[in-house]
Amino acid sequence: MTSVIRQALRTAMKLDATVNNKFTKLLPSRHLSNDFQTKVVEGMNGEKIISSPYGSVTYPEMPLHEYVWNTLPNYSNMTAVVCGVTGRKYTYAQARDFSNYVARSLLDIGIKQGQVIALVLPNLPETAIAFLGCLEAGIVITTVNPMYTADEIAKQLVSSGAKAVITSTEISSTILEAVNKSIPGAQVIVINDRIKPLPDGVIPFEDLMTKGQSLPPVLAPNTWSFDDVIVLPYSSGTTGLPKGVMLTHRNLVSNIEMLKGTLSDDILPPADGTHQDISPVVLPLFHIYGMSAVMLIRLTIGAQLITLPKFTPESYIKVLDEYKVTSLSLAPPIVIFLSTHKDVSRKHLESIRTVISGAAPLSETDINRFYNKFQLDQEKVSFFQGYGLTETSPVSLFEITGKKYSSIGKPVSNCEVRLVDPITKKDVESPRQTGELWIRGPHVMKGYLNNQKATDETIIDGWLLTGDIAYYDEDLDFYITDRLKELIKVKGFQVAPAELEAILREHPNIAEAGVVGIPDERCGEVPRAFVVLKNKGQTSAEEIQNFVKGKVSKFKELQGGVQFIDCLPKNASGKILRIKLKQNPF
Repeated sequence: MTSVIRQALRTAMKLDATVNNKFTKLLPSRHLSNDFQTKVVEGMNGEKIISSPYGSVTYPEMPLHEYVWNTLPNYSNMTAVVCGVTGRKYTYAQARDFSNYVARSLLDIGIKQGQVIALVLPNLPETAIAFLGCLEAGIVITTVNPMYTADEIAKQLVSSGAKAVITSTEISSTILEAVNKSIPGAQVIVINDRIKPLPDGVIPFEDLMTKGQSLPPVLAPNTWSFDDVIVLPYSSGTTGLPKGVMLTHRNLVSNIEMLKGTLSDDILPPADGTHQDISPVVLPLFHIYGMSAVMLIRLTIGAQLITLPKFTPESYIKVLDEYKVTSLSLAPPIVIFLSTHKDVSRKHLESIRTVISGAAPLSETDINRFYNKFQLDQEKVSFFQGYGLTETSPVSLFEITGKKYSSIGKPVSNCEVRLVDPITKKDVESPRQTGELWIRGPHVMKGYLNNQKATDETIIDGWLLTGDIAYYDEDLDFYITDRLKELIKVKGFQVAPAELEAILREHPNIAEAGVVGIPDERCGEVPRAFVVLKNKGQTSAEEIQNFVKGKVSKFKELQGGVQFIDCLPKNASGKILRIKLKQNPF
């Protein structure tokens, strides 16, 4: 791919404003040069607003599920999703029909429009069908990490107000335990993943897909708005415990179009009935990156998604062996795996055109190692990095030249950003000065569920405060340098220090505890606890690590160890100064 990449500029689209909310087919057009310039515009109050160099895009005000299926006639007989383990698969026509039948069945069993269903699912072909079926029924989705313990799942079920759960046989026992602890009597729908038998008392997902065909069609809600909340993934924001992020049709539809408006057809090639993009899906679909920036956007272009319920070297290499994979969407640990594993060779990447990495920073050294191992031509295989958050649906910046490896690039179409000094609250004036990254656009969340205080602290005058510290260079390309927010990123997953601290305080010999992330070559970061004991010498670090195990998912465990201290550093209001713990002067 040349350094001058064909960018996307979507033409304005006239919408058919009928009462049935039917819209004309999207008709994209591409401009032929990279002449757009990133500009800094001064706002009314002296803000230094940096807009996208890729122009603006229009997006249809249609429900997300209708948007996903909008161009399906172009590739209805092509494979939509296939299981990388068992090989079971669905064409686009089948996936669309089954999602409609699922929608009918969900309403038939008593789930009401506007209520919440929890999807606690690994990456399966049916995950996409369940997701889109819920949306078609007018049901709100909260996605839950399937690696969570029963207690962690129970907390999210209560917080989100879930009325039912869709899960798989492999983890059904954990889900049933969580449901009994939180929403006893709720309906549990189970996908047969061929790993364990269906438990008693559950509804087989297959029944929803088949019986729905004979049920009445789904009627549109009496009131429908493009700004209705449809998905509730959970994020800790900049600090604190996990919160439900309220994402709307507008947020998700606009962000997909914003990304398409930034990237070329080389990166997101539309299927034509003969050729299609083929991509393994190992990034978890409960996470906003896998959900929207992989699953939803690639379904809108007719890509073939090969789902893997979990990452194992054997299963991932098997997929690379059996399929002519054309694109990879990865997190840094998988890039490093490809670059270092002895059984991954050049033949596995023969069809690859693009590699996209996100969720956590990846160094130039790591990318060079990837190219050097496989002797790849950088003009033919392009490597890109993007930046986003759950709160921005997710993509906000993207590096599209494939040249500045350590950069997160420029704002995507329709996205504006600022850098604001966290102390003075003044906008950064010049390149290489750092500030907190603020983001504005139609992709910014509606707010946090039932938490107006956290919403008001995170969104100010339409600007979302990311908690990430960044700078831009002379070309107005952005670079993340640090986190103002206190979240720990373990393999791209968020770990909230407050959650682990609350668990540690349950230990009978712990008076106080503070948790921070420390660098780790394999995971990016891992949690380390700083602990004040009530009775010194009576509790070991190993005992405390074991105390946390079993109460949280494996990635939240104290892999960074436990350090005993006499007192925690705090500010005048009593807040733990985690930055001082990170500096570790003890």
